[in-house]
Amino acid sequence: MPSSLPTELPKWYEYEIKKGKETGWTPETNQVDLLEVRDAWNGKIYPEAGKNFTVKLDKLQILSPIQVGGGSFPEGGILPAQIGGVPYIPGSSVRGSLLKYIRTIWSEIPHEEQQFWLTLLEPNLNGWQPLKIRFESILLKDLKAFPLYAQQQWQIFDQKSNNLSLQWQVSPKPPHPDPDRFRLQVLLKNPPKPAEKTWLEIRLKEMLERRGIGRGTASGFGRLATSVPTGKWELHLTGMKPCVRSHNPSKNQTGQYRWSPQVLRATLRGYFIRFALDFLPRKQAELLTEKLFGGLGTLAKLRLTSYLYRVQGNSGGNGYANIPAKTAHETWIINVDCNSEYHQLVGDLLNLASRLGGVGPGWRRPPHRLERFGGFRGSEFTVTQLASDSGFTSDPASYLKQLSHSIDQQVRQLAKVWGFQPTKTPQPGRIYSIWRGEADAWEELVHGVCSTKAANRPVWCGSSNNRPSGYGVREHSGFCLVTVFDPNVERSLPNLEFRKIYG
Repeated sequence: MPSSLPTELPKWYEYEIKKGKETGWTPETNQVDLLEVRDAWNGKIYPEAGKNFTVKLDKLQILSPIQVGGGSFPEGGILPAQIGGVPYIPGSSVRGSLLKYIRTIWSEIPHEEQQFWLTLLEPNLNGWQPLKIRFESILLKDLKAFPLYAQQQWQIFDQKSNNLSLQWQVSPKPPHPDPDRFRLQVLLKNPPKPAEKTWLEIRLKEMLERRGIGRGTASGFGRLATSVPTGKWELHLTGMKPCVRSHNPSKNQTGQYRWSPQVLRATLRGYFIRFALDFLPRKQAELLTEKLFGGLGTLAKLRLTSYLYRVQGNSGGNGYANIPAKTAHETWIINVDCNSEYHQLVGDLLNLASRLGGVGPGWRRPPHRLERFGGFRGSEFTVTQLASDSGFTSDPASYLKQLSHSIDQQVRQLAKVWGFQPTKTPQPGRIYSIWRGEADAWEELVHGVCSTKAANRPVWCGSSNNRPSGYGVREHSGFCLVTVFDPNVERSLPNLEFRKIYG
């Protein structure tokens, strides 16, 4: 039997929150990943499947983190749904998700199949008929606690947020030839015809892959399938990787790195709101962004998915002080997709983001070693299924102007359709300008002007504790680009032989 769950507030809450660190503080994973809870939820209890079912999907693997809420801590932590301490996805969650999916695609369903669903659904499609269909729960294992905190306030507006929350998630394991498998069983009261059984199985698989279950499904959470879908785009990410626990050389820990859909969603969301700030007041820009990407009480129009599909190993040399060299030099291949009406916008945002920076930790810096303490910083990524790179490399100024104009027009069109009124006063947080320099010119900016040992170091250089950097850098073949988020950065760039090409 699993050990009992804790009955007192965790020590990190008692010490850090109540005794003064109330602004911008986020707990470390080891402060919230409680041993008692891990022991209770490590998957040792996993009963045999029921013998009665109409459709059984028993080869499902988790594609993206799953979080199904069953309660919460007073300070905002979300507990998973559970039966006797064993976490699970309730059959009611599967039932509700399938109903929403069927209603969404109803006009696309052939008439004969519609007649089958009408034997199970109420005539207005608002619910299931009583006792006609039963959805079994999906038992889970290996839950871990992950801190969640608002990044937009910090990254865009240089304001720390005290919005602190925890989510218990079951996450996909790194690409493996034999991943964990989960099962879902559904039972119909009346025996179905072969075609009806096939329709039920197909729609269940579609719902689990395309819509998902639980919290954060619009961001790509809660997806299950028998294999990783290919997607419309393919990202190749190198450098720093999203991680949940820091590297600790003294304890011989190399960290636990994983891909989370939140990372890509935050990247696209950040660039989107920077364009919105060009013509909307801050509050309106935030509301427009929430309309597309979702927010508290706001359903997202965009349904974005991203999965770590494959890891390509590279020779990493010696380890770094804060990240394993092997991990830093690996290439993560990530499959990305979204609902078709936003293909153009998401493709353009991915294109721009890949030209100007990375994704996740270190997104403002090119991947590079830090000589002063043997550390490592930065990330970068490329995207397949985009236009040829020849136009960008031959004339980046023209390319970026056309790309930015395309994004700007799409953002303005969404604002118009959703009833937002533009203003003529651009707001802080937008992209002010983009500058071009020689391939290694960024080093004098990052490690010269903004060196931690530099005299009169400008405040816009940023600090992990005080404020984000006012600029981002991306190195390309033969040149580099500096993206300016703080107009004060511009005064230093001409002296470093950078030339403005946009803004």
